[in-house]
Parts: sequence; structure tokens; C-alpha cells
Amino acid sequence: MELHLGQAPVSARTKGMRPGRRRRNDQPMTRPAHPVDILAFLEQNGVAVPPLKIVDVGAMDVGEAEPWSGLVETGAATLIGFEPNPPECDKLNAAAGPHTRYLPHAIGDGGTHTLHIGAAPMTSSLLPPDPAVMQQFHALWELCEPTGEIPIETARLDDLDEVRPMDFLKLDIQGAELMALKAGTAALGDTMAVQLEVGFLPIYRDQPLFADVDSFLRAHGFAFHTMVGVGSRPFRPLIKDGNPNRGFAQVIWSNALYFRDPLGFQDLAAEKPDALLKTAILAHELYAAFDLAAVALQHYGAAMKPGLATAYIHALTAADPAITARK
Repeated sequence: MELHLGQAPVSARTKGMRPGRRRRNDQPMTRPAHPVDILAFLEQNGVAVPPLKIVDVGAMDVGEAEPWSGLVETGAATLIGFEPNPPECDKLNAAAGPHTRYLPHAIGDGGTHTLHIGAAPMTSSLLPPDPAVMQQFHALWELCEPTGEIPIETARLDDLDEVRPMDFLKLDIQGAELMALKAGTAALGDTMAVQLEVGFLPIYRDQPLFADVDSFLRAHGFAFHTMVGVGSRPFRPLIKDGNPNRGFAQVIWSNALYFRDPLGFQDLAAEKPDALLKTAILAHELYAAFDLAAVALQHYGAAMKPGLATAYIHALTAADPAITARK
């Protein structure tokens, strides 16, 4: 999408509106190695694989395959992405695969906001950057320094029927993640896993930090699992190995991963057993979190198919001698 401010076109596809984005100096999110094909395993054990819906909010296509690409390409999952400009959205849908769909929305709280356009468009945000924080570091303000502003309408996840049921949510919208979550609590009710960018320093003004996001997600039944990648910068004036994009120790942002709290898996087994299969598939396929997948399959198996988790554990340990099991 081309949004024009004066003579300078700005693409919302580079402003946290589309799937596939990795910003500044994050480690890429790529699919880890898998000793077992979980979809084939489930089918071989007579378990129907439930369809998954992956919602990716805030992204830029950087030409790298996302870890869910295999699920989408095989039709095990559908992917919903976003492009706020309708003509550009139509183009994306025309070029997309059969299991990918783009919606013409920018995700937020449903209100009109000012988009602060960064020098590197991927840093543009609904929140203004804070130079006092950023200028402490190398190679940060140079990317985020505003070059203009435009008004932009946002949509609430809860108002978009197309995204539900939303099994996996990825959010990366430059400090506005909590805004989107608060406007998506109904949609979150179906969600088994959330990956979102979190900040540890307020590089944008009034930016909610990791503690705020963590408190919100825990209050909605999620448990923190891990950090995926890390964003850092060195304090001025020092630089190590000539790389101003790699900090010495200071972490500024990361991607936090949450799953439904395993303490609630027993209730899920009674109420929505397929949700446990989805959890197992997401944990296994996207993050190689085989231990969590096994726990989800234990609860599913106890309710629906005894011995399933034991077969999964045997398959893992047979395929990878580094993986063992003991009580």
C-alpha cells in the first residue's frame, strides 16, 4: 500500500501491517529441526488433525520462510494477514496461496491514530519514538527518527469475524501490542498461543513494557514460555567487533511466547480436547517445544485416546537419542 505524505510515499506494508516481518536486528524466526513429523504421527495413530488458524498482525515480507509456512502450505493451517490499503490488499490476495488471506485493516483499538513514520519504515509506530531513550544507543534513533505523520484508522480484532477462531496470534506493531490485545479479548478466548514483540525499555513514548503485557496475558489464562530472538544495541560510545547493531548485554526488545497455562489442560481436555491437539502441533512445529507438546497430548490422550502421549514420546526418543524420558 502506498500512503502519501507530501512527496514521500510510505508503504503500510513496511509499517507493521503485514505478516513475515523481522525488524532492526532480531534473530530470524525460522522453523527448528524436527525429529518427528507430528502431523504424520497423529494421522498414523488415527487422530484427525484439527484445522489451525494463524493470525499475523504487524509484519513485513523479508523473504524468509516463517516457521508456520509448512502448516500453511500443506493446508493444515490458514494464515490471516493484514494490508490496510484495499487495492494493495487485493493484489496480495491475488498472489497469495490457497490457504492465505489478507484483510484490509490496520489492527489497534478501533480508533483513529497518528502513524509516526520512521526513517526505516519498519520502525513506524502508532506511538512517537522517544529520542532521549533511543539516543543512548548506537544505530537506533537513526532508524526510528520520524520523517512524517499520517492519520490511520485501526480495527479491533474482536470486530473481525474472519480471524476467529484464532489459534495462534503473532503481534509485532511497534509498541502497540497491548492496545491490540485489549481490543481482542474475545478473540483471545479461542487462542492457544501468542507470540508478540515486547519492550524492556520505553523506546516509544507511553509504550507498555514486558511487565504490562505479561500481566495482561497471565490474567487471561496464558503462561510465559520463552523468548524468541533478542534485540539489543550498545550504549554509546563503545562498539564491539565493529557491529553497532549488537549490544554488549543490554536487551531492549524481544519476542515473548505464551501458551495456554498447562495447569488448565485438564479442563481443556473435558471442554475442548481439540485445543490440546492444536497446542501440541504449535509447540512441536513452530518451536520444537516437544516437552510441552507431550504434556498437551497426555491430557488429550487421557480424555480421547489413551497411549497417544506415550507413542509420541517413544517416537521422539527413537528418532533423537539426545531426547530421553523419565518421571
